[in-house]
Amino acid sequence: MELIILLTLISLDFSDVLFFLLIGGMILYGVLKKKKPNPIETLEVSKINTLFKGFVKIRGILKSINHIKSPITETKCIGYNYSQLSYRTAGVRRVRGSKKWRTYRTESKSTDFYIQDDTGRIKINAKYISIQVNVNRSEKKLSKTLLDVENLLLEDNTEYILSGTIIKNGDGNLEIVKGEKDFVIMDKSFYEFVYKDIPFMKNKAGFFIVFLVICIIFFVVYKSIFN
Repeated sequence: MELIILLTLISLDFSDVLFFLLIGGMILYGVLKKKKPNPIETLEVSKINTLFKGFVKIRGILKSINHIKSPITETKCIGYNYSQLSYRTAGVRRVRGSKKWRTYRTESKSTDFYIQDDTGRIKINAKYISIQVNVNRSEKKLSKTLLDVENLLLEDNTEYILSGTIIKNGDGNLEIVKGEKDFVIMDKSFYEFVYKDIPFMKNKAGFFIVFLVICIIFFVVYKSIFN
């Protein structure tokens, strides 16, 4: 296959090659260009004492109500994200591609808790919450190709960002639950990685591709005028 492509390129005029590079660059830019922002990314962080209704994003530390045990270390925690990983290549045939740790099973479990900032605290009804954190990590290697990982929610000084939907419970108090939009808790570093670092890297790649495409266009125009 590689030989056919090479022979095809040799038989083409240089301007034809540039044309194909131009089309390829435009397609690649279309793939990398910024998608519609996630609601969590665009939503402003609210202070707890200003919460009223609707979809909200808040920042604070956790206060426990009850505890559960984590699956690997059996640590008493508020909640956990548990993943099983295998060291393998991608794809069904697994003929090509480098090996790396790939997640094939994951689950989140949490008991209800409070999140607190400098203005107050609010209860989190943790049913169906998605836990996406890098903190309090423990690993258990089962074999050379199998690995169990847990990340824990603990009542410590870790700062979390949580998004969910405000409701008024049967006691007339506000709490945050799973609504129609995302119900997720992240530690600060994980949040910044997802919503700041990755988009920034994609934008740099996009700008480079645009610059490359412009250079190719000018070169093709130059060749067509002076040759």
